Amino acid sequence: MIHETIPLQVPGADGAAELVTYVPDNSPGLGIDRLRPALIICPGGGYHCLSDRESEPVALRFAGLGCAAFLLKYQTAPQARWPVPQRQLLSAVAWVRDNWERYHADPHAVVVMGFSAGGHLAGSAGLMWNKQEIYRPLRRRPAVFRPDGVALCYPVVTSGPAAHRGSIENLLGDRYDELLELVSLEKRVTRQAPPFFIWHTADDTCVPVENSLLLDKALRARRVESELHIYPHGIHGQSLADHTVYAPGQDWMMSAPCAVWVNHFDAWLHRHFGHYAVGPHPDELLKPEKKKK
Repeated sequence: MIHETIPLQVPGADGAAELVTYVPDNSPGLGIDRLRPALIICPGGGYHCLSDRESEPVALRFAGLGCAAFLLKYQTAPQARWPVPQRQLLSAVAWVRDNWERYHADPHAVVVMGFSAGGHLAGSAGLMWNKQEIYRPLRRRPAVFRPDGVALCYPVVTSGPAAHRGSIENLLGDRYDELLELVSLEKRVTRQAPPFFIWHTADDTCVPVENSLLLDKALRARRVESELHIYPHGIHGQSLADHTVYAPGQDWMMSAPCAVWVNHFDAWLHRHFGHYAVGPHPDELLKPEKKKK
């Protein structure tokens, strides 16, 4: 396994984010030239901390399922506000694409996954990868930042009546009134968005299920593929919904039926990115076509 920590410095940040790699090795039995889907994981934590339960256990699970897994330790309030975490995630997408050979990663199968407020971050990457305020200081053409897929787990989506107000306040800080409308993801959907996988629980009292319903409706209205799973029960923050993400004595918080989301997502991943072949580097795809004489 390639296990290392990559510092990611972006304009406007006080310090660096960290991208931690959990990448399985290739071998003759597994395929020397095998390319894996790349999964960049964004833990939740209300944009003020990062949840341990949505971090390394998730990366290890999906590395075990054959992904090149990356854990993004993005910066949060009060150290970082909009759009610093968003730039850090776009920088992580570009890093994985630039280094796809080292990590045996398919540069055309880079998926961002986020939990709760990390879901808002991942959704921002999928819907606002070409927003100038975010990408322009990174000095790259915007298409290199576009994820090929987005997976959202009980995500913070809206800044409207169903908002998780604390996450939005932590993200925006003093710019809350100015940017409130902008960061409501259901209002940022365009036809340029990649396919989405979304799951939530119906009785989530922290981040209401309306967040996922609003986004799924907006995606479908613009003919962007969206697969939505609503599970009947589970308090907020289920993560993998198994014993690996709960401390001893906390099993009462676990809703085991939610754990099937991992299988649902794995099937979605293989359906979209199941045939891996080395293609041209994404930057090559962005070069202007030569005019025929």
